[in-house]
Amino acid sequence: MRISRTGVFGAILVAFAIVATACGSGGGATTIKVGSTNFTEQEILGEIYAQALEANGFTVEKKFKLGSRDIVEPALEAGEIDLYAEYAGTVLEYLNNGAGEASGDVNATVAKLAERFKDRGVTVLDYAPAVDTNALVVTQDTASQYGLTKISDLEPIAGQLVFGGPPECPDRPFCLIGLKDVYGLDFAEFKPLDTGGPITVADLESGEIDVGLLFSSDGAIAAKNFVVLDDDKHLQPADNIVPVVRTAVDSKKLDDVINSVSAKITTSELSQMNKLVNIDKEDASAVAHDWLVANGFISG
Repeated sequence: MRISRTGVFGAILVAFAIVATACGSGGGATTIKVGSTNFTEQEILGEIYAQALEANGFTVEKKFKLGSRDIVEPALEAGEIDLYAEYAGTVLEYLNNGAGEASGDVNATVAKLAERFKDRGVTVLDYAPAVDTNALVVTQDTASQYGLTKISDLEPIAGQLVFGGPPECPDRPFCLIGLKDVYGLDFAEFKPLDTGGPITVADLESGEIDVGLLFSSDGAIAAKNFVVLDDDKHLQPADNIVPVVRTAVDSKKLDDVINSVSAKITTSELSQMNKLVNIDKEDASAVAHDWLVANGFISG
């Protein structure tokens, strides 16, 4: 769905796993295997969910840096792990082999995802407000100069601006093709850079480009105080964080913990946490702990 990160095609996910049924009256202890891919954001989210579950009486085993979706999703179905947090639009298109069912409507996308997962023995939990998807980003100065808050604001001035993004952007329906078809944007120039990486950040900050394509939860957005333009015409499919759990081990207690935590995770907070780990070099476990304390899920 999104422009793929280096070495990972659509593998934006966080893995969590449960290996026993939840505690009930007279029941035994629950052990939950919480996993993640090699992506920093996923490790942060893995820590958040793992620590929240521990605070609610679950025994947790962390299994981070497992690999891409091609490894983690089949492991879920096989029962090697039992719960992880996906990204709605991307995993829906993964499951349906790119059938185009994902849309900018998160409720419709998650409903279709639930249907796709049902026959695989997987239950979809509540999605989070946080989204990690392609985002058009400008500096504060550029936003102020042109009064930019949403992508459609670019239409009258796109011919004056340089847009920078991944080299494959001109050929992708969710990049230049979609920006032309959906928003009517004809930029003065397209500058091929990296995929949501440091070159794009540096060129945006230095003024080499006026508009850049980053991932919406990138830590650089928080670090540089960039402005993410609202995708007001919903070009990008909804890629909200959405935990999924193997139906055989699902329980109300687990759902209540995961859903309450998910409800508090926003894109801006995720960007800030990514900054703390990727840029400020803080420990993911500590960053997750601080977020849980700040949001009242655990005591300091």
